[in-house]
This record gives sequence, C-alpha cells and structure tokens, in this order.
Amino acid sequence: MSSKKDFLLPGDENLNNASTPPPPPPSYDTATNNNTNSTYIPYDFIEDYNKPISECNIYIRTIFTKRVFSLLSYQILATFLIQISFYTDFFPKHILFNPFIYWFSFIGAMATVVTLSFAITPIMNPDGEIMNEDDAFGGRFGWMISYNKQLGLLGLFTVFESILVSFITLHYDPRVLMTAVFITLTIVITAYTISAYKAKQYEKKELQGDIDALLEEESTMSLVYRFLWCFTSGLFAFGFILMFLPHSSVAELIFSWVGALIFTVYLFIDMYMVFRKVRPNEEIRCCMMLYTDIINLFLNILRIVGHNNDN
Repeated sequence: MSSKKDFLLPGDENLNNASTPPPPPPSYDTATNNNTNSTYIPYDFIEDYNKPISECNIYIRTIFTKRVFSLLSYQILATFLIQISFYTDFFPKHILFNPFIYWFSFIGAMATVVTLSFAITPIMNPDGEIMNEDDAFGGRFGWMISYNKQLGLLGLFTVFESILVSFITLHYDPRVLMTAVFITLTIVITAYTISAYKAKQYEKKELQGDIDALLEEESTMSLVYRFLWCFTSGLFAFGFILMFLPHSSVAELIFSWVGALIFTVYLFIDMYMVFRKVRPNEEIRCCMMLYTDIINLFLNILRIVGHNNDN
C-alpha cells in the first residue's frame, strides 16, 4: 500500500480516513483553494509528477495509462467517423475537393503538432503555485499551456489530420480500406500487449535488483530510437524524391513496406515509453505521438494492400 497521503475529489470529503484507499489523481492543472471542496494535490504527492511514470504512485500510473489510451481511442474513433462522412454524401463533393480545405488542414495540423510537441503542462499545488516552472526555464524548451487547452489542441490536430487522411482514403476501394484498418488495429493491439508485458518484466527486474539487465535494456532502447530516427529521416528524404521523379510501382511498394516496418517499431517503442519513461503530465504528448504512429502505419499498409489489390 502506498504511503502517499489521500487527496480529495469533489464530493469525496469522507474519503480522507486511513482505511480507505485514495482515488485516482485529479487533473494536472487544477488550481484550488483549501477552503473549498475542489480537488487539490498535496505537496508530497506532486513530487511524483516530476518522476518517470514507472516510479510514480500506483494510482498515478493507473489513471495515466487509462487517460492516454482512452483519449487515443477517441482520436481513432473520430478519425473513422470523419472517413465515413467523406465516403458518404454528408459533405458536397465540391467542398471535399477544394484545395483550400486541404491546405488549411495541412497548416492547422502542422501548427498544432508543433505546439503540442513543446507544450508543458503546469503542475499546481494547493496554493495555486506552479511547481514545475523549471521545465520552461532551463529544464527544456517549451511553454506552459494548461491541460484543457492542450486537450482542445489535440482535438483540433485530430480533426485536421483526419481530413488530410480522408483526401487519401477517398481514392481507395472501401474493401481495401477496411482491410488496411483491420491489419492496423491488429498491429496496434499486438504492440500494446507486448509493450505492457515488457513493462511488467522491467518492473520485476527492478524489484529483483538486476541492475545489469536494466542498464542493458535502457541501452538497447536508446540505440533502437537512434536507428529509427536515421531510418525515418532517410524514408522522408526518399519519399520527397519520389514526388518529383518518375518512379515505378515497385519503388512505391518498397517505400510503403519500409514505412510500415519503421512505424510498427515506433508504435511499440512509444507505447513502451507510456508504461515506463514519460512523466505523468505528458499524457497529451503521448496521445499525439501514438496517434501519429498509427496514422502513418495505416497509410503505409493502405498503399501495400491497394497495390496488391491492383495486381
């Protein structure tokens, strides 16, 4: 049982006795007054929010993973619904194929993803003071944006990205599209299962004090990330060249297979990071990373399935 103090949620004034386990932690940016019944975060509990998620209180870890994958599920559902609306007559075709819609969505997606990449969620104590100001002043480059505003930006990013994806999926047969969706979901579920299992194995090694194994695993993950960065840079450079030079369908197929492999590994690594390395106030960034991995994986699989269907 954790030694952390209990913290109150609205309407839970009677939960502060020692025999009752504490509920999940409140939102990260909730500033409150001690004279009200609003949520608050005790000083000793806030310390966990500056640690990797694997070192945090069990209640923080539980609610963090639930929030991340719940938000990710909503993003995927929203994207799927937008694809359906594009396939039906819900929107007039002359609106769908308007270049302004495409470029507006492209610029909006780029602006929101850059903003979310450098956003820092403020952690506030019961006195309304920001406890992680060092993150924005010397800790790492970024700017303080409240959790609710980041949530709104994540929603806008999802809509913009879904519209951009719709411009691509409209060119494919619905059966090809559903095949790609099924394959992508299978990979996502598999990556989630493996990363969760690996995270539990890591925790067991920590409890056993197997420092050598932990250091080796850390080194391996870091090396994989560096290789992924190099391969991804090469992949985008290759794709940029293909845009301006005549190429065969074989070259595009190879590009898609390499892309699918890279983003499958990215998906596993990023999910593993959600269980092990990120901090609890970075859940919006985690959702954005996982969603981007899934969308890129889906588009590469869609091109592969579409190529095989044409043959």
